Amino acid sequence: MKTEIFQHIDSLIEKIDKYKFEPNFSNEINLRNNKKVVKDLLENEIIEIFTNLIAYSQNANSKLVEEIIKSEIFKEIFSNFDIDKIVKLNPCDLADKYWVKIGGIRQQAKLFHIVSLARKIKNIGSFNKLLTETEIPEIIKTQNDIDEFWTGFKKLKKVMEINKVPFFRSTTSLLHFLLETGYDCVKPDLVVMKVAKKIGIVENVSGEKNLIKTVRIIQEYSIYKGIRPSVIDLYFLIDEGQLGAKKYVKKEFYN
Repeated sequence: MKTEIFQHIDSLIEKIDKYKFEPNFSNEINLRNNKKVVKDLLENEIIEIFTNLIAYSQNANSKLVEEIIKSEIFKEIFSNFDIDKIVKLNPCDLADKYWVKIGGIRQQAKLFHIVSLARKIKNIGSFNKLLTETEIPEIIKTQNDIDEFWTGFKKLKKVMEINKVPFFRSTTSLLHFLLETGYDCVKPDLVVMKVAKKIGIVENVSGEKNLIKTVRIIQEYSIYKGIRPSVIDLYFLIDEGQLGAKKYVKKEFYN
């Protein structure tokens, strides 16, 4: 069963490699390969990452969100991600003032979630300390590392649930945060899960067990092939035609 799945992933990679659009493709692969877990992330850096990921969430157009983030408008809106200033902001005022510039994130409620998240993170205290205490391995090289990853992930998720942290108490969003901060995992969103179903990893695209199973299989494949999970994540996004990933292959790939 697993051998068959690995062969399907091999074929998927082989097919995409024939349509690589350079240098875009190689540049993105290099970025993903070189991303490392940064110890002692500053509080404002953590809030900035959370903010960007909330912007991308709930099927927002990834291309539009990418443009909004590159414009650096969020730095203006959220006081350069200073947590002490964000917790005092009124999301309704932010929507009135800025929505015309950030409508691409799709939902005004996200502004409320970002302010609420900052308040929850402030209550938790040092988020860096929390990440360290979970003992999630920075790099996955063995099956034991994968087991330790999921033990640590459960601890982290429990803290997020206890503190009712918006968005990031969900498995998909929390994995997205870890992926973005350099950990060896993938974000099992609907795009990735559709590919997982297509190649036989799971029978359904939803459900906690299916999400975790998909990420674990990709982690196991990454050890087997010596490819980082984040790189396999890119191949899955390209295969299913995520808007932000289409630029990495020639148009003929989708014909």
